[in-house]
Amino acid sequence: MRYLFLLVFIWAGAQVQSQKLEPTSLAIPDSLRTGSSVVLEYTTDYRIQDHSSATVAYRKVITLLDSDHEYGNTLYEFYDADSKITSFAAASYDALGNQIDRARSGDIADRRFTSQSTFYENTRYKQVAVACPSYPCTVVFEVEEQLNDFALVAGFNHWKPQKRDQSLLRASLTVSVPLDNDVLYRAGDLSEPVISSDGKSRTYAWTTGPRAAQLDESCAPSSATTLPYLRLALADFEIDGYRGSFRSWKEYGNFMQTIMQGRDALPPRLAQEVQEVVAGARTEWEKVDRLYRFMQQRMRYVSIQLGLGGWQPFSADYVEQNRFGDCKALSNYMGAMLASVDIPSYPVLISWDESDNYPVVDDYVTPAFNHMVLYVPSQDTYLECTSNNAPTGYLGEDKQDRNVLWITPEGGELHRTPAQLPAENGHTRTIDVTLTDTGKTALDIRATFYGGAQEWFRQLNEQLSGTKDQIELLHRRDLLPDVSGSAYSLKVDPDAPRATVHYRTEVADYVRKLGSRMFVPINSYYGINRVPEADDDRQLPIHLTETRMMVDTVQLHFPPTMEIESGLFTEPLHYTHAAGVYDARMEATEDGARWIRTLKLLPVDLPREAYAEFRQFFLDVAKADNTQVVLRERRTK
Repeated sequence: MRYLFLLVFIWAGAQVQSQKLEPTSLAIPDSLRTGSSVVLEYTTDYRIQDHSSATVAYRKVITLLDSDHEYGNTLYEFYDADSKITSFAAASYDALGNQIDRARSGDIADRRFTSQSTFYENTRYKQVAVACPSYPCTVVFEVEEQLNDFALVAGFNHWKPQKRDQSLLRASLTVSVPLDNDVLYRAGDLSEPVISSDGKSRTYAWTTGPRAAQLDESCAPSSATTLPYLRLALADFEIDGYRGSFRSWKEYGNFMQTIMQGRDALPPRLAQEVQEVVAGARTEWEKVDRLYRFMQQRMRYVSIQLGLGGWQPFSADYVEQNRFGDCKALSNYMGAMLASVDIPSYPVLISWDESDNYPVVDDYVTPAFNHMVLYVPSQDTYLECTSNNAPTGYLGEDKQDRNVLWITPEGGELHRTPAQLPAENGHTRTIDVTLTDTGKTALDIRATFYGGAQEWFRQLNEQLSGTKDQIELLHRRDLLPDVSGSAYSLKVDPDAPRATVHYRTEVADYVRKLGSRMFVPINSYYGINRVPEADDDRQLPIHLTETRMMVDTVQLHFPPTMEIESGLFTEPLHYTHAAGVYDARMEATEDGARWIRTLKLLPVDLPREAYAEFRQFFLDVAKADNTQVVLRERRTK
């Protein structure tokens, strides 16, 4: 406690532009110096004014212990047309509390923010960096903002007072809300809030700290599951005259249904085209497939995020006229076409790649979604309406096995997308390796990729049309041995999540010669490369989500003047673990040897105590994948 009292004394009344004593890092206890930075103070104050406006102010004081702080000396703050930054200040101090730098108005950049997938949005950000010429260096950030944006007021920002590789001395968050409303919250590794009232509003207060740094570790779960966090939502909200509620998934779905209502009417000409497209279709699935292809051919994905437009789709008529739309608009457009041929569908809110987000759960309603797809209940299939090349009904690896919200006529319903299966995600590959007397090795590679494994090849085929460019990129990713092959093809199946690659080449450095012997790697280019790093003091659980099934066959051919001296193991190799199963066998053939390997990778959640065995499995797999065959000149009897 003496450290805390000393720190409070040194900081007494300190502000960025104050004449009083400034922050110092001298009082940080050694137990908190284990990461790259220490959050000395992080105070946040939300004041909800009504159903659609609020103010937020925060002060953050962080000591950067070394240069590995990921722009810790830089202050960013986002805003838009419905919000206003009223205070934006930053300063830096040396170890004794002497000011090094202070942000001036001319130093602050004010820029428009546009994400890669967004054509236009009204988001802007302010940014400024303060100098930290030596370490430790303490930075002080102070921001105040007036919020009138529904997304910020109703959904708030998730509160994470501490990051990995960062210690925390003290943090606090207060939220006040009028008595006719309420704040919904879900906390992780935080105590229950202290709740008070002044007769007009209700205030919730959380505090936490001190906490030592939690270091980054490979194969670890999201920091939201192992560090303090708080998710907040305004129970009842309003945007552009639309009232909504997060008190239940059903009510949230009703709000979305309301703002989408009446936007699915097809213009007469399009309605006629839709009937022509499905004419002669013998099954409902064929109608769905035809209309999905029809949409893919005439539409392009463009994200436009402006006010209510971040939640409400453009009408089907607007999309038809302009031939573009975002995920909401294209899902609405596709749903409207299906409805016109009597096929019901539901818009679906989903988090696209939730690896860094907080999982959606049954008992806490939150707008923690960033994407929309379409669900066709009669076919039990999801349609990804933003893709111009996906097979009908293929949702995508980064949208599988998670809770999503169906927007039905009766309101919101929480459901889960299908989980990945190893047999549907992976590859089968055959490689013919032919050794010659000249020392060159001919390679003929044929591979078929499925499910999640084919997605990258599908995008490659879409974005790089030139054969040379494709080969060079595949080589840079270690998928091809060189760029000077004599044959190459990449074919993407339009009707199934499948892509095939064929490549033929000759390489001069495949084998290593030592006297009359040749050392031949049986799997030179496609061995496992995911051995987790050594960690004798593992602190975090193990978390993997990817699943794959990889089947590789290598046919080794060598001249009749050579024979196998070693490397032809007689017993199959077999390794098994919760994270996967590995099998390999080697057999002699008439002109060489055949190696067949099957590797199944499975998603896992394991305790930290299991890390040594987990890592050993991948070490065993890597060693087996590095099998070599030793050839020598054939001996005569």
